[in-house]
Amino acid sequence: MIDRETRRRLEEVGDEVEFRAGQVLIEHNTPASGLYLIVEGRVAIHAHGAELERGPGEVVGELALVLGGPRRARVTAITPVRALSVSREHVDADLAARLSQPN
Repeated sequence: MIDRETRRRLEEVGDEVEFRAGQVLIEHNTPASGLYLIVEGRVAIHAHGAELERGPGEVVGELALVLGGPRRARVTAITPVRALSVSREHVDADLAARLSQPN
C-alpha cells in the first residue's frame, strides 16, 4: 500500500480507466508510459515465471518509471478493474522515490 500523501498526489493527476477481467493493463518489454493506482478489483503481475496479485490502494507499473528501461512484467486484470492512470510526465523525482519505498 502507498502512503496517504502519495495516493493524494496520484489522485490529483490520474485519469480514471476501467479494464475487463482478462484485459492486459501493461505488456512486458514495452516502453513505460505511466503507472496505475488500483481503485477497485484485482490484477496479476506476471514476471520471471512468478505471479503476484495487487488490489485496491496498490500501484502497478511504477518499477519501469523508477528504474528506467522497458516494462519488466505483464499485468492483467483478474476481475473488472477501475484504476487511475498516471502518465510518466506526472511522476517527478520525489514521487518516484516515494513509489520505490518498500511497503
